[in-house]
Amino acid sequence: MGKGGPHMVSTVFSVQYPEIRRFAKGSELIKCPIRILQHIFLLFFLGFWILNTAFAKDFGVHGKVASIKEEDPLILIQQKLKRMEERGELKHHDIEIQKKTKESIERPKPVENISKTIKNRVFYYDPTYIVPEDLRDHKGKVFVSKGTKINPLETVSLSQDLLFFDEGDPEQKSWAYEQYLKRSVKLILVNGAPLALSEEWETPIYFDQSGLLMKKLGITHVPALVTQEGLQLRIEEIHLQALTFSSTLSDLSERE
Repeated sequence: MGKGGPHMVSTVFSVQYPEIRRFAKGSELIKCPIRILQHIFLLFFLGFWILNTAFAKDFGVHGKVASIKEEDPLILIQQKLKRMEERGELKHHDIEIQKKTKESIERPKPVENISKTIKNRVFYYDPTYIVPEDLRDHKGKVFVSKGTKINPLETVSLSQDLLFFDEGDPEQKSWAYEQYLKRSVKLILVNGAPLALSEEWETPIYFDQSGLLMKKLGITHVPALVTQEGLQLRIEEIHLQALTFSSTLSDLSERE
């Protein structure tokens, strides 16, 4: 070395030594959390391995083991239909369905909770509908505003009176036929055979399936006659015995 070399190294080392010690201490502080994390992970995996080893148990094989295979449901249905056809069950099933369908058409299920009128009653049904929200076209333009009242009778009038009756009651059947001969009326059954009666009277006979019209109009007794008055429907549940008695008195008065 040249002049002053060792002294220079000693001086530099004495100056840098405190910095080196601080760096070493910092390194120890960094290493400490790393060691802690290493211990934590080691304990975690060790515990996991111990638990798995402790609870693992071989129960062996019991019974016959077969591979899981799902059959095509369409093939299963076809196989079942083929077996039914071979046994003659399919033909019998088809005949039963045709029979039930024919019976339901010829004599539909009677409307429930309907009885014969024993007291005259007149009430009205307002078909006005209030639009619950704005109705818009495909461009978003409102063509009917919310709250608008719409009454279909303003556009289309009731073309025929509606007469609801029970064919099973001879008195109602006879009176309904008289009304058919006297006025333009649409005959609607709540019980009976509409097709057979239509052939007998040579006029269309309708059936109130499931009582939809009866429920809508609030009719609970028959015979009942529905007519239009202005923008409302007038509904009259008619007591035939009282009507007959009134007609008899009227005839007697005319004779006197």
